[in-house]
Amino acid sequence: MMVHSVALSLLLGFELSYYLLIVQTGIVAHYNSDLFTLFPMFAGGVFGTYLSGRAWGIVKNPMHKIAIALLLQLFISFFYPDFNSFMLLLLGLAVGMMAPLGIYLFKAKQQKELFFALAIAYSIGTYLFTYDAENREIIAVSFTLVALFSAFVLRNYRVEMDSKTTSYTFASYIPLMLWILLDSNLFETLSRHEGLDIWSKYTFTIMFFHIVGLLVAYFIDMSRKKQHILIALLFAASYSVSYFVLPLLLAVVYPFTISYYNVVIFRVLSLEMHLSRLSFMMVFVGWIASGAGLALALFGILH
Repeated sequence: MMVHSVALSLLLGFELSYYLLIVQTGIVAHYNSDLFTLFPMFAGGVFGTYLSGRAWGIVKNPMHKIAIALLLQLFISFFYPDFNSFMLLLLGLAVGMMAPLGIYLFKAKQQKELFFALAIAYSIGTYLFTYDAENREIIAVSFTLVALFSAFVLRNYRVEMDSKTTSYTFASYIPLMLWILLDSNLFETLSRHEGLDIWSKYTFTIMFFHIVGLLVAYFIDMSRKKQHILIALLFAASYSVSYFVLPLLLAVVYPFTISYYNVVIFRVLSLEMHLSRLSFMMVFVGWIASGAGLALALFGILH
């Protein structure tokens, strides 16, 4: 159904935008990337991601779990950005639950919906990136309401299990973890480097090359091995351009890299047979890899 396709794109698109603008750049910026202060959010995220794949007593339907997670996220959003440790834990729990559940809804053939979801996230995330991190309560609340309305439209939606085709080994997820670690490290490094403030100077250039990266990933077919080789080269180029402090070129290469590798990651994750295994793997692919990248950036190890 067309209405389900639109709702799926809006649900994932605005939830990803929430993560980018509220969790990754909003709260982290508000607390100046203090890992000790942010630890409850990280712990909640890990637990929420794992919990999403388990049975919640009588609550077993993924759509019901999504509704509960979004209602919790909406409640917490009204208190943005002054969270105590318990509120940070709850925020991590809500966002952590949403990550695997949102991806699991997509069927193998729903690549168009996934494309539009990523396009929404990267366009909105880039455009609002420079919005004052201290005053994003309206963004947090409105984005959650869009996601919650989309979940309501999808309340009778059923995931077709025959669209989940495989269960990958842990080793096959290692390259995905590496790409997320490298991205998290570079993103945090750039956000602290005044000479490489590409988001305020080249906003529409970044948006354009995010979309170009998505289009290339969707319309140029190649083997998984070749995709990983290309991603490695793209990250090498992104890091090299940042080392030489070439902001305009970085605004071209880095967004393309982010979009391209994320399509590869979402395609792999959306094919996972079992929600329980997907949630377990996303603890490593998402929270641990990104957290390690953030830590490396703060200590200046890779850059």
